Amino acid sequence: MTKFIITTESGSDISPELIERYNIHVIPMHVTMGSKTFDDGSFDVEDVYRFYDQTGTLPKTAGTTPQDNSVVFERILAEFPDAHIIHIAYSAVTTVSYTSCTIAAEDFNNIHIVDSKNVSGGLTAVIVATARFIENNPNTTAEEIVNFVKDVRERTLFVFLPQSLLYLKAGGRVSNVAYLSASLLNLHPTIILKDGYLVASKKYRGSFDRCLKNTVKDFIKNYDIDPETVIIGGTKRLSEDYKQLAKSLLQDAGYNDPSWFSAGAVISSHGGPGAFGIIGIEKK
Repeated sequence: MTKFIITTESGSDISPELIERYNIHVIPMHVTMGSKTFDDGSFDVEDVYRFYDQTGTLPKTAGTTPQDNSVVFERILAEFPDAHIIHIAYSAVTTVSYTSCTIAAEDFNNIHIVDSKNVSGGLTAVIVATARFIENNPNTTAEEIVNFVKDVRERTLFVFLPQSLLYLKAGGRVSNVAYLSASLLNLHPTIILKDGYLVASKKYRGSFDRCLKNTVKDFIKNYDIDPETVIIGGTKRLSEDYKQLAKSLLQDAGYNDPSWFSAGAVISSHGGPGAFGIIGIEKK
């Protein structure tokens, strides 16, 4: 029986509980604030917001390097020399991480790399589904696992609702005109993953409370989601009231125990404080 070990980037925002439960190995991405660069996950996400408040400049995020990947691969294979590594990568079109991993893998055997076409909690959903697939299919092959990831990534849905477009504007992801229009009209555009890209989607109008309700209701109504795959969460400063509101709406619809993700510094540098996200995998 082949031992499979899953690796991924810190931008997956996978929780410590899931890391331990499924023995996931996480490779750090990087965040630069001023003249200093830090490993993602090594500092409080609030530092991202403090840096922007003090400087008016967003932190710069960067993917993993080949060396980052090599260090983790070496450590795993030193302990489990016969293992196969399944690297489920952060969306390849958004960062250099996929390329870095591919370069590092050239020096090793039995490393299988697949683009998740997802970020943050969406990537977590793909990882957890894959880990469960491996557990439930102990005689599976690396090729079957990679094909499973390629299938499940296309059914993974991630809707992100920022409280403000300020950070997206500062990062050049929305125009000044779009930012001003949204502010004046009290609009809250959602952000979705499409072919690995973060793109603007449906706009909701009104208070954030109302927009969050409509985001959750439309997610439930428009997609046939496997209840076991639902994940909700957001960036720091999302209030407990909003968290409970989302959870109660899902429970009322029969989604009794949604998982929770806390966005790390990479996605928080783009989405800003208090953003909400909901993720799920559509049934086949």
